[in-house]
Amino acid sequence: MSILTPNKSSLVWLFTAGILILVFLSVAIIAKPKPSNADQEDDFIATVDGFPIHANEFQRAIHANKSGNIHYFHEKYDAGQSATFWTTSYGGEIPLELLKEKALENSVSLKIQQIIAKEQGVLSEISYDSFIHNLNHENERRRKAIKNNQVVFGPAQYTEEAYLEYVMGNSILSVKNRLMDQEWKPTEQQMRTFYETKKDKLYRAPATVKVQQISLSFLDANLSTDEELKRQKKKRMNAVLGKIASGLSFEQAAKELGHEGKVTEQSYNLDSYRHNARSPVAQAAEKLQIGEVSGIIEENGHFHLIQCIENEKAGSNFLSFDEIKEQVLRDYIDHRYEEYVRTRIADVQVVVNEESYQNFKM
Repeated sequence: MSILTPNKSSLVWLFTAGILILVFLSVAIIAKPKPSNADQEDDFIATVDGFPIHANEFQRAIHANKSGNIHYFHEKYDAGQSATFWTTSYGGEIPLELLKEKALENSVSLKIQQIIAKEQGVLSEISYDSFIHNLNHENERRRKAIKNNQVVFGPAQYTEEAYLEYVMGNSILSVKNRLMDQEWKPTEQQMRTFYETKKDKLYRAPATVKVQQISLSFLDANLSTDEELKRQKKKRMNAVLGKIASGLSFEQAAKELGHEGKVTEQSYNLDSYRHNARSPVAQAAEKLQIGEVSGIIEENGHFHLIQCIENEKAGSNFLSFDEIKEQVLRDYIDHRYEEYVRTRIADVQVVVNEESYQNFKM
């Protein structure tokens, strides 16, 4: 990526030459030039291959990086916020300048992705003005729909940040799909090579526990708790637990329950925190060592007994390629897209509006 700033002496010379031409030419036919992309948005920080980064787009990137910038200087230099924080040099680093550099970097990346979406026919316009026009139009549509008691998915009104996330999320997905169909569709071997290259980082198996499980229901025909049935089933489960404690195997003890004594195998992914937080059985399984038997566990109208038969620590195994083939394909396309964006950024020409950039203040 090349970043250019205007040469002041050359600008002065061009200005002088322009005045002389107007003075000494008695007849001039002046053709109105076709406006550049930057001319269409006067308040811009820089251009990316001729497409402007509006000052408000830059401000949005500033806002997104502000807290991270403050945290960086607090952690590295123990710098506290003050009236002079943004302009003070800490070890040669100035918070405002570092924040501006990061915001410009992010703004260039976003504009490149918008340019790619335009090239692929996904976005027709990528100027800030058109973005705001579409945002206002969408919010007005939502306002009228809600007023007319129509269903509206998502927020009642989009903020600028939320609408950008929505638009770019859908646009990037469409670009990936188009490029996969046109150029990036991988062969089986390419996917397997990607899997092998990335499996240490992406495809390690989560921590899992596999158990044998005996379950007895105490629900009636209406799927409601039957208190008398519950008392009876708990008594029977206690009898089974006692036989296991006396040395009877899990499977043999289950047979004492007759036709209800079916032993099943269940696996619990210990990384599924949200699910496990609602499952007493999963929580009990996580604490068991191989061969160990739980106490009686109540969950969803059943009593359960479990015995641990496998306990795999996180990262000790890899998910198999065939098991996660669709995920590997998605990861492969994401990787190709990220590489493509990096390549485009490396080749892009960024021209900074030096006056706007240098005069930017918090």
